[in-house]
Amino acid sequence: MNYSTAIFLISDKARAIGVTYEPCEGANIIPYKTLDPDIKVGDYVVVPTTTRHKMTVCKVVEVDMEPDLDSNKEMKWLVGTVDPASVEEIKKQEEDAITAIRSAEKRRKREELREALLADTGDAVKALPIYSDDTSGTASK
Repeated sequence: MNYSTAIFLISDKARAIGVTYEPCEGANIIPYKTLDPDIKVGDYVVVPTTTRHKMTVCKVVEVDMEPDLDSNKEMKWLVGTVDPASVEEIKKQEEDAITAIRSAEKRRKREELREALLADTGDAVKALPIYSDDTSGTASK
């Protein structure tokens, strides 16, 4: 018996999940074991490897596979899921924050330059027909 598959004999919660490292059709499907009931086809998961940081990301292509209890290959535990949607949400929030920061920078620079201009020229600028002290963003007529 392959003892790395013993979990399937003692727990109905154990699932065999087929993943692939390569995104191409016909890529090798490798089974991993998990107790996570929510993993579905199309999810990205972290699996143990022998390279780099001893982990890599794969894509789930099959769920609830029938484990081969007689296989001599060790079935490893899936490390966990990856949620790309949460990263996209954070990136959207960051984009919104940057937009607000740029607007604040533009307003601050305009106010600083206006104050410097008035300090340097005083009533000369205020005497121009196009001058307006309306700070709401609309010029007076």
